[in-house]
Amino acid sequence: MQEHNLLSHKNVEYEVQDHAAWLTMSRPEALNALSKGMFRELEASLRSASKERGISSIVIKGEGRAFSAGLDVKEVSGFASRREAREFVYNLVEPFWKRFLGCEKPIISMVDGPAFGAGAEIALASDLVAASTGSTFAFSGGRVGAICCISAALGQFTMTGRKLVEMNLTGAPISAEEARSHGIVNYVEETTHLRERVDRILNEIRNVSPISNASFKRIHRGLFTTRALDLAHRELFRTITSADFEKGAAAFREKIHPKYYD
Repeated sequence: MQEHNLLSHKNVEYEVQDHAAWLTMSRPEALNALSKGMFRELEASLRSASKERGISSIVIKGEGRAFSAGLDVKEVSGFASRREAREFVYNLVEPFWKRFLGCEKPIISMVDGPAFGAGAEIALASDLVAASTGSTFAFSGGRVGAICCISAALGQFTMTGRKLVEMNLTGAPISAEEARSHGIVNYVEETTHLRERVDRILNEIRNVSPISNASFKRIHRGLFTTRALDLAHRELFRTITSADFEKGAAAFREKIHPKYYD
């Protein structure tokens, strides 16, 4: 098996194995919460993988016991001004999602553990998802007064039925099997067989020409509009600069339920 490291980051490990770029979110002490540094390094890693001709696919996974807990609430709630919050949304979050959604190589999420908030959205927006039986998924941004804006903009192109709406309006988690039944997940495996499943997917992808996969992704990307993504990021900025987010983030830090309706 060919293996070599290409990039050395603090928050994201990047390596290439058999023509696949493996991106590992590596903040296990914070359940791989998406911080400024994580967004920046994920975007840079996706950019590198997209440019390298020898890479057929990209796999995203999490280090430790979670895929990703979502936005780093402690960091995001500590912005000193609206300007700082705006820079976070438009200089880090939006460029990441543009890079992710514009990537013409297949992206696979390998989920082992909780995938909450923006972590669940990374799985949702991936082309293929393999999850362990113990994994859970939640569009939980609203529980801290934020929003899972990408799921609102793109979820209807992947998920079936009304579960997308329910998951956002309640923030309640679902199991991997439920996620599979509603279109978030392709395969559910025991943790010990998860890597084997991903390797099988990667092998199958290598049977398809890169231009064919790129063309399919261009067509598929044409289903959703730039207008929807622009609105998503405006609403993300609106929520994280709101009084509800201050209240939700404070409750999150204190590990209590926020009281939005008192």
